[in-house]
Amino acid sequence: MKKYLAVAVLGALSFNSVASDDDYLRPGKSSVAIKWEHKTLDGRTDRPKVEFGHRMRNGFKFGVEQVWEYDRSKPETEVGFAPEQYELTFKTDYEFRWGDNREHQAGPVLDYQTKETSNSVRFGGYYGYKFNSEWQVKFRARYSQHLDRLTIKDNPEDSYYRDDKNKEMRYDMWLTYRWSDFRFVYNLIHYSKISSNLNSNGEEQHVYNNNKQHSWEHEFAVNYRFPYAKKNTIYAKYKVKTEMLKNSHMYDNNGGYDWYGKRDNAVEIGYKYSW
Repeated sequence: MKKYLAVAVLGALSFNSVASDDDYLRPGKSSVAIKWEHKTLDGRTDRPKVEFGHRMRNGFKFGVEQVWEYDRSKPETEVGFAPEQYELTFKTDYEFRWGDNREHQAGPVLDYQTKETSNSVRFGGYYGYKFNSEWQVKFRARYSQHLDRLTIKDNPEDSYYRDDKNKEMRYDMWLTYRWSDFRFVYNLIHYSKISSNLNSNGEEQHVYNNNKQHSWEHEFAVNYRFPYAKKNTIYAKYKVKTEMLKNSHMYDNNGGYDWYGKRDNAVEIGYKYSW
């Protein structure tokens, strides 16, 4: 973990050294967001989140997001009433703008994510273009890899550690429309596995919920910034996931659910304060 954070810091310093005079004129900006995600399939999961980010005057940004998780598929008396510390992500990127109206933007991204069961690094780049004051589009390609993975079973004596280099590419396209103090965003996402892991039966283990090595997802969001309190923004997002087509989605050990062919969609609401 330390070496990836060191790379991020060195990247910030190098970008700082080559930033143009115009780049230094823009002010720094910070934000903190509180989010709540609810998976709609059987109401089985809630994910409260807190995120902080700061964009420096030279274009470098760093942030951190903490996500907890309530597992609603089991009774609270069994799993407890407190959420689990599900994942922690350190985020960095650099933004360079150019053009007569700074309509172009591009830069690299580097994230480090740690969970109870895995540690991952993610890096890539993005390009965005602002057509006018209303419409803009942004593309991003990002590679991610599990640095290590820990599989935990119910019986601690059966728990084991395995080195599983799960690798994938994620491609995003954001289309944004601004109207007054509203912003509408459509996000098209494509995932693709570029690693393989066959079990003893020759079945591929590096697959998504659709039981394939590639999948599509869609997200629809609306943001509202208060006109007389522009530091405050509220938003709502609906996430359309891929179909659940694994054999394990047909039923649990007790026959308590049947999710096969359904989508584990999610609703997320949030509040962001910027200064």
